[in-house]
Amino acid sequence: MNKYRLVLVTFSLFTALSANAKTSIGYDSVESALTALKSKQGAQFSQQGGWTIVAEQEDGDYVLWSFTPTEHDAHPAAVKRKIVEKDKQIHIEMTALCQASKSQCDALIEEFKLLNDKIRQSMSQQ
Repeated sequence: MNKYRLVLVTFSLFTALSANAKTSIGYDSVESALTALKSKQGAQFSQQGGWTIVAEQEDGDYVLWSFTPTEHDAHPAAVKRKIVEKDKQIHIEMTALCQASKSQCDALIEEFKLLNDKIRQSMSQQ
């Protein structure tokens, strides 16, 4: 079982293998994260292209969770992106827990790198 932690701060990407899921998304498994969010007051759920998307607030910051659909190669996996403001700049802190094979998890992380690049480009045009 592979577990990854990915942090994106000021849109610089650093990747590290996580030995403990609690250091990445804060839960032991993807299933326990989704279960906990379902009982969290204020969490808003939606479905987008088979993905379960959860929006919530954490310590006053906006958090967007993405849970893979069952047919996704990296399933089960959860990606947590937290939008924070530091020094009057917007940063994205991203962590992921992927319980699939390393190659499938690597591909998932690449998908989210592209999404984050699009966000960065959009924000720089404003």
